[in-house]
Amino acid sequence: MKRPFKIALFILVFIVFSLGSGFYYVYWSLKNPIEPGLDQDTPTSTDEFVKGGRQNILLLGMDAGTIGAKEEYNRHRTDTIIVVSIDQKNKDVKILSVPRDTRVRIDGYGIQKINAAMAFGGADLAVKTVKDFLGVPIHNYVAIKLSSFRNIVDALGGIEMDVKEEMKYTDPSVGGISINIQPGKQILDGEKAEQFVRFRGYPEGDIGRIKAQQQFMEALVKTVLRPSTILKLPKLIDIVLDNVETDLQPLELANLANFARQIKQENIKMYIIPGEGKYISGISYFIPYQNQMNEMIDEIFFDDGSIKVAVLNGNGEQGIASKVASKLQSQGFKVVTVANADSFDYETTTIIYPSGKKNDAEKIAQVISEARIEEEADDSITLPTIIIGKDIN
Repeated sequence: MKRPFKIALFILVFIVFSLGSGFYYVYWSLKNPIEPGLDQDTPTSTDEFVKGGRQNILLLGMDAGTIGAKEEYNRHRTDTIIVVSIDQKNKDVKILSVPRDTRVRIDGYGIQKINAAMAFGGADLAVKTVKDFLGVPIHNYVAIKLSSFRNIVDALGGIEMDVKEEMKYTDPSVGGISINIQPGKQILDGEKAEQFVRFRGYPEGDIGRIKAQQQFMEALVKTVLRPSTILKLPKLIDIVLDNVETDLQPLELANLANFARQIKQENIKMYIIPGEGKYISGISYFIPYQNQMNEMIDEIFFDDGSIKVAVLNGNGEQGIASKVASKLQSQGFKVVTVANADSFDYETTTIIYPSGKKNDAEKIAQVISEARIEEEADDSITLPTIIIGKDIN
């Protein structure tokens, strides 16, 4: 289980730290070890990152929780769900926003909105739910409380935004939220910035809200890149220490900092899960367009020549196919199918590959060392397929 170091805030994990705070925090953590008992439960469902592949970091922005509840008993949902995919080799960053009302299956809780996973099972379940929904590995996570967001914007001196239209909205049931922002170019302080990113009165629903959040992130990047920000780094770190949970270690942050200094803004691309809002049994959900979403996921996470593979359970042991699939995904392979084989009588784990895919099969065999490889004579398969035998348990 990874130990959390509370150090980051949304895109600041890449941008603020690029100006030196990653190295500042390494120095700070050596002088100020985290006291026992401050750590929160950390997820066990993150994947091992393999150097050279894409690093996927899940960013979770929590809401205000239940009104009047003591913080130790409060159940926060996620107002913002973002997966940042980093390719250090090719120096690009791709940012995928997932609508908070997306209808998914949450392990142990059935069909729910994806934002409920954090409330049900903390960062662990949130990570697992996003992984299951997108079908991609998640290597690290960052979860931030709402209060830290407001304070860090104030510490930066506010964020300059060009507000396109009046934003007015009141809902006592959602953390007592009251929003009133007039249109025009202005500096948003922490309170107004929080109102801006939480506003929900868009004709497009949650998609409009995500677009506004992405607009805010772009403005935040510009603010953080100002030379004057370097003087504010110690204060920024202190503000977020008790409000942000992550499994990124200080030296990992230093590595990300070095990468962030090299990245160009034009190499940061933003995406939103395609879909539409629908009422099902009286509940408003966001329903993804599955085919378009699959194409988008391919473009974001697997456009680097990742090898596609199918995993079939041929020995009958429950969960073995998922276990092998997770191992492959953590190594950068794209597992497109996890299912049962035609029988559970396979003795030897075998990688069957179509003509022309021998090199791919050999790379898979480097990860699943127990497997033998075998070419499929006919055209019954189109990609390397692992059939798990009784030699793997």
